[in-house]
This record gives sequence, C-alpha cells and structure tokens, in this order.
Amino acid sequence: MVFIMAGLAGQSLAKNICFATMPISCIVLGAMLASDPLSNLMQKVERKKGFFLRTFFGALGGLIAVYEFYVQSFGWFLLASLCTGVFIASQGFYRFAASDTASESFRPKALSYVLASGLIAAIIGPQLVKLTDTFF
Repeated sequence: MVFIMAGLAGQSLAKNICFATMPISCIVLGAMLASDPLSNLMQKVERKKGFFLRTFFGALGGLIAVYEFYVQSFGWFLLASLCTGVFIASQGFYRFAASDTASESFRPKALSYVLASGLIAAIIGPQLVKLTDTFF
C-alpha cells in the first residue's frame, strides 16, 4: 500500500511523469542505507535505541510529508520517502526483539506471534480499506 500511494503521489507532484516512481526508489534507498547501521546499533548497543530511531524517522517522515502536501513540493516528498524507508527497514528487527526478551520456553510462540501478525495485517488491512472508503 505504501508503494502504491508513493507512486500515485509522485505522479501528481512530479513535473515530469518519468519521475513518478522516484518516491518508491527513495523508500528502497532509505531502507538499504539504514539496514546495516540499524543492525549494528541494535546488536552492539541495545534494541531499544534502534526502535527509538525507527519511531523518530517514521514521525519525521510523516511530518515532512504533511508539510510537503501543504507546499506541494516533490523534493520534500522524496525526503519524506527516504525517512519512510528508514522506518520500514527496522520492522524486521521485531522478531529478534521477541526472541531476545521471551523466556526459553515461550520463544517459539513469541516468534510465531510476531511473524503471524504480518499475515493477519495483510488480511485485515484491505478489508478495513473497503469498510472505510466512504469516510473521507
């Protein structure tokens, strides 16, 4: 959904239609640039700081995107997309956090819950969109 919306927003903001998918590229670039440093930070320091950075970049990307829609600037949207990529890159680390914090006997179930939650979200998300499409 993020990639579809980024492409549609890029199409409406870009002066040249050829650049419509640049926000998607910025999301992937942000994820690529952040994955290794986030992994090192969470491994050497602590996961809590890595998840704080995730939240920070998610909020920063959201704020920049809101500002961008106010001023209608494609450049600001690319920056927001880059921050969103950092946010998305760190979601894979939740399974490691579940594994680290769960007791030995509960660890398999904790990992199953974390991984199954993505599947549940993939099923429920589109249904919520269908139910709320007339709200806005």
